Amino acid sequence: MRGKELSLEQRGKIISLHQKGLRYIKISQKTKFKVPAIQRIIQKWKSTGSVANKRRTGRKRKTTPRIDRQILKKINSNRFLSAPKIVEEIQSQHGVSISNQTVRNRIKEQGYKGAVARKKPFISKRNQLKRLQWAKDHAAWTTDDWKRVLWTDESKFNMFGTDGVTTVWRKVGESLKPNCLRKTVKHGGGSIMVWGSMSTNGVGKLHFIDGIMNKDVYQSILQKNLLPSVRKLRIRGDYFFQQDNDPKHTAKSTKEWFAKNQIKVLPWAAQSPDLNPIEHLWAELERKIANRNPSNKEDLKRILAEAWEDIDPDFTKKLVDSMPRRIQAVIEAKGGPTRY
Repeated sequence: MRGKELSLEQRGKIISLHQKGLRYIKISQKTKFKVPAIQRIIQKWKSTGSVANKRRTGRKRKTTPRIDRQILKKINSNRFLSAPKIVEEIQSQHGVSISNQTVRNRIKEQGYKGAVARKKPFISKRNQLKRLQWAKDHAAWTTDDWKRVLWTDESKFNMFGTDGVTTVWRKVGESLKPNCLRKTVKHGGGSIMVWGSMSTNGVGKLHFIDGIMNKDVYQSILQKNLLPSVRKLRIRGDYFFQQDNDPKHTAKSTKEWFAKNQIKVLPWAAQSPDLNPIEHLWAELERKIANRNPSNKEDLKRILAEAWEDIDPDFTKKLVDSMPRRIQAVIEAKGGPTRY
């Protein structure tokens, strides 16, 4: 049984060594290829003048070059089109009947593959500029500066698994291209909402949110949990409180609450969950409860509370230490989405 077929480059090297007068055994020693394979390649070259394979015969191609171009055009205009949808459109527009697998084959021939689309927030051009400016303003901050931040956020946790996945057609290196991203809007539905905080020293308090979250509820959460979290995490002296730009966070009465309690709020760039390391903390919490199968909401709360207290402080330290890299990534992306 023959081994793996040699590439055209490897065959060309064999011919080059043969033309220099080397014997089969010497060529084998230099290339590490077996003598019989070298003999076949040289004999083929002598008889045909080429080392390329003859065109193989096989099943007749089911699509014309025109239909191939139409398939590629559809994918380039919408990376999220499924093969069945493309089959339907080709049939309707061109009267050609092809299978889903034929469509997938044509797409893959062009270097695309089906992959799970990354979920990233939609970032407007205006906010990209704001993100870029924010990153430049904080580019000189060291990890010691970021240790003085109390990171906070709200998140939701479902009773039964995640919100599903979306498949996209993309090439290698295209995972962060805008037309390959699954655009998301923060929150929107869910089973249980929580508010949490963290710093380089670990996690702060975890608060379960019952009912509708508004500015009054938010201020009540801060009243009950902010300072206890600061004490729990041993954040000394001057520190910054971090939050995103949700309207209840930036309401006039909320700003007045911060001023009254002498809390220094870290200015934040819009649509920037990739700059907030607590987002990765939520993912870690999701992973920890993935196989727990709660029977009701109260059970889910108990499981979340246990998993929250089980978060290793080394994990949050690594997240906070990543801030200089996150900022550099935003600068390199000119304010666009990053791998974080």
